[in-house]
Amino acid sequence: MRFLQAIKETFVPSSITTRQGTDVLPPKPVLPYILIALTLMTLLAAQVTDFSLIVLIQRLFNFQLGPWGIVKRFFPVDWAYWPEVIAPILETIQMSFLGTLIGSILALPAAYLASQNLTKNKWVVNGVRTTLAVLRTLPILIYAVFFKLIFFLGALPGTIAIAVFTFSIVAKMLYERIETLDMKAYYAIESTGATKLKSFLSALMPEVRPIFYSLSLYAFEINIRYAAILGYVGAGGIGFILDNAMKNLPQNTRTIVILAFIFVTVVIIENTSRLLRRRLA
Repeated sequence: MRFLQAIKETFVPSSITTRQGTDVLPPKPVLPYILIALTLMTLLAAQVTDFSLIVLIQRLFNFQLGPWGIVKRFFPVDWAYWPEVIAPILETIQMSFLGTLIGSILALPAAYLASQNLTKNKWVVNGVRTTLAVLRTLPILIYAVFFKLIFFLGALPGTIAIAVFTFSIVAKMLYERIETLDMKAYYAIESTGATKLKSFLSALMPEVRPIFYSLSLYAFEINIRYAAILGYVGAGGIGFILDNAMKNLPQNTRTIVILAFIFVTVVIIENTSRLLRRRLA
């Protein structure tokens, strides 16, 4: 009975008597209903995805078929393969850099048009924001597959995919920051007869510039990680040889070498980007 009473109190708490003798009914708690909804959603998702905790545990501790058995295929490491990794890793960096550069440059005017404090035409603002929202809905791999159908295999479709992804992300983050800026200097310059563009370049661009550089560097840091897997869909970069190394049994021993180069590259670029963003802050 106490257990049932506790459950009842969780959903329908009893009234509380104050010192003045007044009965006060506390608000109904929301957390129990949220937990029930999450539990039902988890059970439904497990049923739809055929998730089995028993199979998961069995495979994890199966040293022949589980992850430990797969890891053994990567050894001994073929370190002599490292010269073949340099060209693809450089291609990955070049794809990321060029795609980030193009996307970031295009994001600046888009952010200007999407900022409500700079663009008074609601149709333009909503149109640009809707375009950016649509572009952000698709993952970068989908763009890579799409552009591969147009430009065929190679680094070009990967570069364009990175540019589109960078454009949508940087433009959104930038116009949100622009809308928080103090507009007094902008309005003062505009009142002298200057155009909106000249007022923006004179009053706001000095504040926007470090933000723009910081967001572009952050996007470049993210794109290095994405570019490493674009080769899986034939969009160039180191992902192509990584895919071949993992699929072909005789080449499995090259996988650790490729992953090591990706790890070192990402760490170097991430730390360099973080250092530059601190200087710009």
